[in-house]
Amino acid sequence: MLKKTVNKLWLGKFVSIRDYELDNARRQGGLEIVHDGRSMRLSVEQLETIKPSGAWHKSKFGGEDYQLADITFKPITDNPNQGDLL
Repeated sequence: MLKKTVNKLWLGKFVSIRDYELDNARRQGGLEIVHDGRSMRLSVEQLETIKPSGAWHKSKFGGEDYQLADITFKPITDNPNQGDLL
């Protein structure tokens, strides 16, 4: 699972992810996004539904051009690694 830490939310609720980061997350089995100590997880199936859109951006450091995909940030409220008591 690819882990991505973001510092800002666009319009207070969206996370912008680059198209090649989405491809890497699909290959690595999912994406975990962390913002301000809270996190959300996306499975490969959920990542397949996300499509980059908008203008192409040029990399500042000579890398490849990329598009952004905006994802609504919905942090998980309980830890998925924590078991439930009966």
